[in-house]
Amino acid sequence: MDFVAGSIAGATGQLVGHPLDSIKTRLQSESLIARSNTATTSAYKCARNIYNEGGLRSFFRGLSLPLCSKSFEQCIAFGIQSAVDQLLEGMDVKEGTLRTGLSGMAAGSTTSLLLTPIYLVKVQLQVTSKGSLSGPISVIKRTINKLGFSGLYTGALPIFMGTSIGYGCRFMAYDKATHVAEQSLGFGRTGSVIIGGGFAGMATWASHYPLDLVSSRMEASVALGDRQLTMTEHIKEIFAQSGMRGFFRGIGPCLLRAFPVNATIFLTYDLCKTNLT
Repeated sequence: MDFVAGSIAGATGQLVGHPLDSIKTRLQSESLIARSNTATTSAYKCARNIYNEGGLRSFFRGLSLPLCSKSFEQCIAFGIQSAVDQLLEGMDVKEGTLRTGLSGMAAGSTTSLLLTPIYLVKVQLQVTSKGSLSGPISVIKRTINKLGFSGLYTGALPIFMGTSIGYGCRFMAYDKATHVAEQSLGFGRTGSVIIGGGFAGMATWASHYPLDLVSSRMEASVALGDRQLTMTEHIKEIFAQSGMRGFFRGIGPCLLRAFPVNATIFLTYDLCKTNLT
């Protein structure tokens, strides 16, 4: 049941959050797109540029594959987290932060191994105009022609590290936030799940945002024709261009998106589990 509820929750969350995710990805990759050493576009200007490319539909460019993958991702994430949590319980690991964090990290690492090629396709479609890449199939063909099948796993290391850290923080933050909302603030079940889910999403992204930015740049460079840099080389380049601030470029839209998307995901998951069991 965790797998089914997670699948439905993931698809719902992706529909809510894809437009802001497109803005975040463009901001993260702006210096590559502009071929400049500095990036100055605000989130508002970035949104306007996307809109000028094709209206509201442009914000949903690259949605089809992430819609399916997000459903699969959350199916795996909730299912693995629940299974590992039960396994740790059977090993007499006490319920609490450690158990929740370990089960969350297991969920994150599993999803990253399965979905790195999907992330690559999504990012490339988000940072290019419709004329250059027509859809997921053209991205896959172009990547394989350029880098071979291993190219589909461009950015795999920062993605693996980031999702492992992020999902560990996600489930720990959810447990803490829902407990505080219920016990200290007096919210009912629905309100507590919304608050817990929202803060869980923000904790996820805040905990690993620099790694996500690096992976997005690595993936975007494949579509933009840039020289393929390693994770370490990208980190050095970002720091040289913008200092520490450069690692948090685009985090505003990301956190703005994280709260409603993850509130939706956790609420949908909770409602599905309640009504399908």
